[in-house]
Amino acid sequence: MTWSLQIKSGTYYAVVRIPDATGKEHQKWISTGIKVEGNNKREANKRMRKILVDMERQQVVYSADILFLDWIDKWMEQKSGNLRKSTLVSYRINLEKHIRPHFQPLKLKLQEVNAQHIQDYYNKMVKEGQSANSIAKHNAILRGALQDAMKKGMIAFNPVGRATLPKRKKFKGAMALTAEQANTLIGAVENEPVKPAIILALCYGMRKSEVLGLRWKDVDFKLNTIHICNTVVAVTTPIEEEDTKSEASRRTLHIIPETRQYFLNLKRQQDKNRLLCGNAYIDTVHVCVGVDGKPFTADYLTWHLNKVLNACGLPHIRFHDLRHSAASLLLSSGLSPMQVQWFLGHEQISTTLDLYGHLYEEGKKETANTMGSMLEFKSC
Repeated sequence: MTWSLQIKSGTYYAVVRIPDATGKEHQKWISTGIKVEGNNKREANKRMRKILVDMERQQVVYSADILFLDWIDKWMEQKSGNLRKSTLVSYRINLEKHIRPHFQPLKLKLQEVNAQHIQDYYNKMVKEGQSANSIAKHNAILRGALQDAMKKGMIAFNPVGRATLPKRKKFKGAMALTAEQANTLIGAVENEPVKPAIILALCYGMRKSEVLGLRWKDVDFKLNTIHICNTVVAVTTPIEEEDTKSEASRRTLHIIPETRQYFLNLKRQQDKNRLLCGNAYIDTVHVCVGVDGKPFTADYLTWHLNKVLNACGLPHIRFHDLRHSAASLLLSSGLSPMQVQWFLGHEQISTTLDLYGHLYEEGKKETANTMGSMLEFKSC
């Protein structure tokens, strides 16, 4: 802020020039309450300094002329360095496809947005067939932008908190293969190019983004470890980033002995393909690639898995259900939920229990039986 002392109608005023969110300055005249008559300029200067200190303390920002959508654009620009690339792309898609078309005709200023405006937007999205999960992603933009405006003193409160989001339905479509079915699937992909992706998802419980992002430099055959630290997420186009879904997702798994030789052979075969294809080879250093080195895509994994499942008569499952199958097999073998949590890279054990708690019922029965066998009860 910049300021000066001015006279208006016989009174000293503090004239403050305050930048808005776009950098444009606005003048604000604030009366000191001190009259010019009587040589009171020194007192007026003291009062002006107090006014400025109070304004700084309250983080006052002039925002009366800022349009709501202009502020969202500014907020997105400020957040761009702190968001994952895939998240930023997803935000921009939802902003341009849904949020901007709805709010632009309203020409709302930032300070005019209220809870009913937000509620109307939610209701419209529901009518248009958007799922509660999708609307929650739109809400992340609205809540984030308005929360930042409140923090900067541009609005008194965040109206998003006073609107009601549609209730999100818990996904119930997860399926898990039995050990017998899993073995059938492994046998069915023996000569299929998609085999490494199936192995990584089914045996190591890796997410699709983690499978697509795994590079050979993340596989250490000397230490027998796989370091999961890179992902490829499909938004409009595949986006690669050396990052994971959460801090817990960044994990190191030990190579399963039965798969070690397979991956060694796969690496050697890819090195041969690189020599055979010459300049035509797409050297992306990923584990899951075609004969020409071209990385697998998310759609390719989905299509090829369906093809294999149909061919061998297994139930139709999503690629992500291979990860569920890994969890199911581990829990049914007697591993604790905490061990499975570490293996899958869940941030909270509650996530593991919410998804797979029903698979642990047998384990809880065994716990009760063990406790009963250790203690002696006299008959009543």
